[in-house]
Amino acid sequence: MNQSHKDMQKSKSALQSAEGAVSTLYASSLLDYLRSISIDPSTLFEPAIIAELQESSGTISIARWQMMLEHAVTYTGDIDLPLKVSEQLQAKHFGMLGFLIMSFKTARDVIESMLRFGPLISDIHDTILVMNGDNIEAHWIPKLGPSTQTFMQQSLVGWAVMARQITSRPDIICDAYFSFPKPDNIENYQRIFGGNIYFDAPVTKLVAPQSLLDLPLTLSDPATNSLLLAQVEKKLQFINQPDFLQELREYLIVSLPYDEVSITEVAAAFNVSPRTLQNRLAEFGYGYRTLLEQVREERAKHYLSQTDLSLNEIADLLGYSEQSPFQNAFRRWTGESPGSFRKNAGR
Repeated sequence: MNQSHKDMQKSKSALQSAEGAVSTLYASSLLDYLRSISIDPSTLFEPAIIAELQESSGTISIARWQMMLEHAVTYTGDIDLPLKVSEQLQAKHFGMLGFLIMSFKTARDVIESMLRFGPLISDIHDTILVMNGDNIEAHWIPKLGPSTQTFMQQSLVGWAVMARQITSRPDIICDAYFSFPKPDNIENYQRIFGGNIYFDAPVTKLVAPQSLLDLPLTLSDPATNSLLLAQVEKKLQFINQPDFLQELREYLIVSLPYDEVSITEVAAAFNVSPRTLQNRLAEFGYGYRTLLEQVREERAKHYLSQTDLSLNEIADLLGYSEQSPFQNAFRRWTGESPGSFRKNAGR
């Protein structure tokens, strides 16, 4: 059992490393768009895929995300569907980062945060900012080999749309440059960006006036910003952890329901001694028990805020023999009961 868990998690890690991944919240924008045009996503995708996109803290491989978009294009016959999906992006599709963005003071703060926290959304591309005269240019730089037209479209549209939303300035006009050939019909490009559209360009980029940087944000809130910034920082640190820590966390999540998380069992699954496992964790500032408790707390908060599972079911998933030890542990972690936490989360 232990070895199979380990093999499964390592396969998952290798797949995401090779193909890249995108946030399920961001990918769920496709489902929201389909519903907005009266198409039930279940007519296009298996229930398991739809359920996967409802996992708020998850990721899917870029290959699967591209497959879903292509399937939707084929089903609707709308070659501009990726443009229209991104045109309807909202803060919720960026998760905690989206609400952080809205709470900043100016658009300049937003751009700086997106450069830093972009990996929380996907690892498809890097963004480079270039000041060119009176304009600011956001260059789209592929990270994972040959880039696709779909991802270029979505990124540039998303940048333009979010700039208008957070400033309440629907009149913002951008020029868009794409490195792929000009399509037969560019009406939607012109409508969305409002400025000049170029194709077969040396680099894919969005160009806007530098004055955009100093526009105030409609929902700026320093107190909220400070709180969310700390949480987003923590989340970024998590995804930037060494592969060893990520694999160990994933292994623990899978193994918790089977109560196979003693240090002896986990060390055996990773083909090391318990002492070696402890020493490796110490290199990253962790003790085994501390990491295990952290994983349990994170999963508990997820189950309470994102599912309707009973407290007994959650206790089982976390490896507790009954509900009472789980409730005691949760109070120790958070200072409140699981029921109170769930109520405050709106479940």
